[in-house]
Amino acid sequence: MKKSFSQVECLESGKVIFNRDYWDIFKNCGFDSFDSIYSYQDVEIIKNIRDRSVGRFNLQADGKKKCFYLKRHNREYVGIRGLMAVLFPGIVVSQGRKEFENICDFRGKSLATVEPVATGEKLIRLFWVESFLITEDFSPFISLEKLLMDNPQFLIGQKSESEKLSLIHEIAFYARKMHKEGFNHRDFNATHILINREPESRRIDIALFDLQRVAKRKFFRFRWIIKSLSELNYTLPDDIFDINDRINLFLSYKGKSTLNFWDRLQLHWIRRKAARIKKHTEKMLIRREERKSRGLLER
Repeated sequence: MKKSFSQVECLESGKVIFNRDYWDIFKNCGFDSFDSIYSYQDVEIIKNIRDRSVGRFNLQADGKKKCFYLKRHNREYVGIRGLMAVLFPGIVVSQGRKEFENICDFRGKSLATVEPVATGEKLIRLFWVESFLITEDFSPFISLEKLLMDNPQFLIGQKSESEKLSLIHEIAFYARKMHKEGFNHRDFNATHILINREPESRRIDIALFDLQRVAKRKFFRFRWIIKSLSELNYTLPDDIFDINDRINLFLSYKGKSTLNFWDRLQLHWIRRKAARIKKHTEKMLIRREERKSRGLLER
């Protein structure tokens, strides 16, 4: 398994914070300042929305090609936090820097996640900021969503029951440890759960990525299990994961073999919230399609 939860030692150069392990690679390529990285154009864009874009690029290091992901956050309004950052250097105001810090915090608690490479933020006109995050490609890990789409057969059929139970247990164990350490990924779903499956040994390793939205307010901790498992339940396909699988997920999280009265209430709460998520998502998709249709008609 990759060193997916070793602690990160950082250094700073030109408004960029680097993981020290990558400093020489990027410095030798001329990427030693915010502008040199943020304005870099030789990337393959794999996601581009209004607020941010994600691109993939390669660099040579020790005669080998390394693949990296550059997530650029477009100009965002930060208000008074921008002024606070000027008065008190070190205050985190941007999405890129926030995610980098979250990755480092996860790894500091032995929670497997992607390899952070660098982050930078630059204030624009005091109340606006641009930022970026660079991570290294995390192969052979792939998202659970992609695995279920491309290779669902490994979880279907009686011969696969033990592997499915192992997957459920590992995901539940990760979620429980994450919450115990004081973090809650607010998009804990099949898209952001990473899987490294070794068919011969049947070992399954779990990691998590896209840590932009992480809650740390422990006052709401009692709701974290509801939020996380309802999000995950919604994204697990019904034709692969039945009701017993979902109960096993809950029991594995709790470290139990049977349900008590409170557990049954929580399960009911999770199912209701998952149903609301499904209903809301379907409405959003319908509205999106309607907007697309209107746009085509106007043309």
